[in-house]
Amino acid sequence: MKSAFTATLITLCLASCSSYHPLKDPLTTYKGPFIAKSAPGVKATFLGNTTIHLTDGTTDLLVDGFLSRPSILNTFFGLIKPKPEEIATQFKLAGITKVDGLLIGHAHHDHALDAPAIAAKEKCLVMGNTSYRKIHEGHHLPADKCHLFTVPCDGTKKEFGKFTVSFVKSEHVTARKFVQKWVEGEVCTPFKTPAYFSRFKCGDVYAIHIEHPEGSILITTTAGAAPGALDHYRADVVFLGIGLLAKETCCQQKTYWHETVEAVKPHTVIPVHWDNFSRKLSRTPGASTSLSPTPSPPDDVQGAMQVVNTQAKEHHRGVMLMGLRDSFLLHKGKVQTQQAGTR
Repeated sequence: MKSAFTATLITLCLASCSSYHPLKDPLTTYKGPFIAKSAPGVKATFLGNTTIHLTDGTTDLLVDGFLSRPSILNTFFGLIKPKPEEIATQFKLAGITKVDGLLIGHAHHDHALDAPAIAAKEKCLVMGNTSYRKIHEGHHLPADKCHLFTVPCDGTKKEFGKFTVSFVKSEHVTARKFVQKWVEGEVCTPFKTPAYFSRFKCGDVYAIHIEHPEGSILITTTAGAAPGALDHYRADVVFLGIGLLAKETCCQQKTYWHETVEAVKPHTVIPVHWDNFSRKLSRTPGASTSLSPTPSPPDDVQGAMQVVNTQAKEHHRGVMLMGLRDSFLLHKGKVQTQQAGTR
């Protein structure tokens, strides 16, 4: 087991210079960096992996909020913890001044690591599964109804200002490797960071549907789906998790697309969970292409993008790529952007 683990780690490190980059691939037609138009609506900002900030100018929501991004060596050979100074820096660069609701799709470290630090800083309501609740309790944070909402296994709905947030039962991507098996199951005992990454067990997985008078958004934090769970929802935009999607069978890929994208019938699909989340986020304003794709192996971002583009073409859906801190405005169900530096 130890030798297999070491071999995987070496492969990850050697592959980190992979030449393919979705934002630089001419076939993906990325036109960023771009920013949301200054007008009424819901502004969505992408911060890498599945971290997405949404605001209508009054209420601010943050999905996952994974910003500390420990290195791969630190993750596998050390203890990991949130880094408040890095979170504060990335908040400032993204223009995030407050968080009213923190929404955690599942409890793996690349989704839940920073949640306790953000919750402590913002005094906001955190929504997450029972595994996240144990992490929250381990940090001795307030767990009353104003600070923590544990999502039932079959999902739930909650309002934040004009936003209506629905946690919809989903599944984790099934292309499992031995490293993933370490983090399957539930967190049963509260713990506090610093901690081994293997303590961040997945728990229940949810797709997050967010509705607002200006439009609706669906976010999948992993490339899995529960059959029929989204049939009664609609979304203008889908942030589609594509991590390990290329490792699935063709049948699984089509099922995932059908049970998420075709279920909610969006006009725009935005791939997420494609960047290497063990690399620090840039501290340079406007560095939208600074995100690096997850290396191949163990993942295949190019293959996942091919799946997305093929399915989108077949079903007449638009595909939009976002770089670090790129943003758009959702207004009357339509996506509005402008090139950075223009009016």
